[in-house]
Amino acid sequence: MPHTGDLQLAADVSDLLDRLSPEHRAVLVLRDVEGLDERTVSELLQISTGTVKSRLHRARKSFRKAWQG
Repeated sequence: MPHTGDLQLAADVSDLLDRLSPEHRAVLVLRDVEGLDERTVSELLQISTGTVKSRLHRARKSFRKAWQG
């Protein structure tokens, strides 16, 4: 996540997160922003760790694509 002083970057990241599906946004935020491990994310969202991993992979790919394009 951007430093608190970079408001434009924070707005850009927030905009991209809003474009993700709720399922992808949830795993991305919990794993990469909040720093939770995959097992904890799986328990919180009541999905398997395999599902967490696949959603996280797709979410990161979508985020990168949107960021670059």
